[in-house]
Amino acid sequence: MVRLEQAVERDIEGIAHVHIESWKTTYRGLIADEFLDPITQERRVKLWLDIFASLQDDDRIVVGKDGDCVVAFAHGGKCREAELGYEGELYSIYILKEYQGMGLGQQLLNHIINHLRSKGNTSMMAWVLEGNPSIDFYLRMGGKPFSSKEIQIGNEVKREIAIGWSLVE
Repeated sequence: MVRLEQAVERDIEGIAHVHIESWKTTYRGLIADEFLDPITQERRVKLWLDIFASLQDDDRIVVGKDGDCVVAFAHGGKCREAELGYEGELYSIYILKEYQGMGLGQQLLNHIINHLRSKGNTSMMAWVLEGNPSIDFYLRMGGKPFSSKEIQIGNEVKREIAIGWSLVE
């Protein structure tokens, strides 16, 4: 049974592990192996230490745990690109492959949505790499594509799709 709880610093190792493993299973074939293969636990831990050190009041990181083991997480907060017209943003949501398809993604997304609503946000967006099979999940969850942009990942230029939601009930 996976339970959701607000992430704390002692969860960073587990978050980093889920982040790495999810990238390698989700993005294999979409992003060059030369970019994916060298991703290390040490570098992801540093990234998450930096994220935890700079959390704002609007930010929320929630983890899904099976026992004491982090198997999923989601991170959201204030939209980083206000000019897009959305107040909140889902920064990331990752689930270990063996825990996908159990409704955990919906629970994580709803947790972030409820948090953003509690902070007065009436809309939310997320950037999703084109070709990511999770796009279908976001669309089923009521998201609507509204823009795209090119991004650099390693030596490649990729496209991200912006998906938006109204949070007004």
